Amino acid sequence: MALGVAACATVCAAQAPTASQSGPRIVSLSPHITELLFAAGAGARIVGVDDASDYPPAAQQIPRLGEAATLDMEGLLRQAPSLIILWETGTPPRVRAELERFHLQVLVTEQRKLDDIGLALIEFGRLAGTSPAAADAARRYRAELALLRARYEGKARLKVFYEVWDRPLYTLSGEHVVSEMISLCGGDNIFAEVTPLAPIVDREAVLARNPDVILIGAAGPDGDAQAADWNRFPHLKAVRDQNVFEVNPSLVGRMAPRILDGVREVCSALDRARAGRPRLQ
Repeated sequence: MALGVAACATVCAAQAPTASQSGPRIVSLSPHITELLFAAGAGARIVGVDDASDYPPAAQQIPRLGEAATLDMEGLLRQAPSLIILWETGTPPRVRAELERFHLQVLVTEQRKLDDIGLALIEFGRLAGTSPAAADAARRYRAELALLRARYEGKARLKVFYEVWDRPLYTLSGEHVVSEMISLCGGDNIFAEVTPLAPIVDREAVLARNPDVILIGAAGPDGDAQAADWNRFPHLKAVRDQNVFEVNPSLVGRMAPRILDGVREVCSALDRARAGRPRLQ
C-alpha cells in the first residue's frame, strides 16, 4: 500500500485531468470547508472532497476521497491538488503529516465564532482567485448576522440546555459556537463554564440547573426519541412548559453561511418558549 501510494505521487500527477480553468486545484477535507468554498465562488476549483461533504448538491458530484481520518491517499494524489484545506479539530495530526510528507500544500483552518465565517470566505476567495464573489458572500453573511443580533438584543434571557447525544449525555461548553448562537438568541447555556468543548454530563446536573428550554441537536427518529425521553421528568421546567425542541445539527453545527439558518431555528425555539406556545409536533 505504502509503495503504491509513493509511486502514485509521481505517476498520478501526470495522469490527472487538465484543469478546465485557471486557479488552484483544491481538495476539501471537511463538509463546512466545502460549503465555504462554494459560497466563496470556488466550487469549480474543488477536485476532491471528504465523504461527508454533501452540500451544496454540486458537491456530491466531486470525487470522494474517504473520511478525513481514513483518506484514500492514492485517489487524492490522482487529482493532483495544488492546495488541500483541512479542519484542524476534525483531522488527525497523522493525516496532516502524511499529506506534508508528499510535499502537498496544506492549509489548516479553524472557525470557532460566527464572525470567523466572514473572514474565512474572504480568505478562501483570495486563495481560489475568486475574491469578488467571496467579498459579496461575506457582505451578505455579515449583514444577515448583524440583523439577527439587532433583532434579539435585549430579549428576556432563558436558561438553555443543549443536548448533543443522550447515550451518554453530551452537551457543549461556552467555547462552542452553539453557545454563542444561544446567547445571540437571548439564552444562557447552563453548562457554559464546563470543559472540555463537548463534555459528558449527568441528568441529575441538568435537573439541578432546571433549564427553561432544552434543545436537541438531532433530527428525525433520533431527535424525536431523545426529546420524548425527557418526559420522564415532568417537574423539569422545560418539560412542564413543553419547551423541548429539536434543531437541525447540520445547520447548527457547520461553520459555513448556512449556520444562520441554524441561528434562526434556535431563536425561533426560544421565541416559542417566551410566548408560551406548545412544542410543534
